[in-house]
Amino acid sequence: MLQHEINGVEDESEFDYDHGGPKGPSRWGELKEEWRACKTGEMQSPIDVSSRTVDVIPNSSGLTRNYKPSNATIVNRGHDISLKWVGDAGSVRINGTDYDLQQCHWHSPSEHPVSGRRSLSLSLSLSLSVCVL
Repeated sequence: MLQHEINGVEDESEFDYDHGGPKGPSRWGELKEEWRACKTGEMQSPIDVSSRTVDVIPNSSGLTRNYKPSNATIVNRGHDISLKWVGDAGSVRINGTDYDLQQCHWHSPSEHPVSGRRSLSLSLSLSLSVCVL
């Protein structure tokens, strides 16, 4: 069963996705002290999806999906639509490691260019967690 809630836009006025603006992605690392890794980190979003940054794996035998029915909340955050599961929504197993499904969100248009061009009208991001002992 899907429990949904549309709350309008969350207050995310601290940043935006205007690439030329004062609060855009190129400035995120300067906006707050705890965001400084956004200035010096590598592979920060948006990521240009190209053969330089992506390895195509033709055989997905190392990927197993184990999704479960779970209640969730849907929120329009202004820059995306987010779905956050309340309980155990299952996991994805990649090469023997289980990653628990936490949240997903859609961007329209896609925030990630492909080979330097913003050509995709929609993208989906999955947020997963893993327990490391």
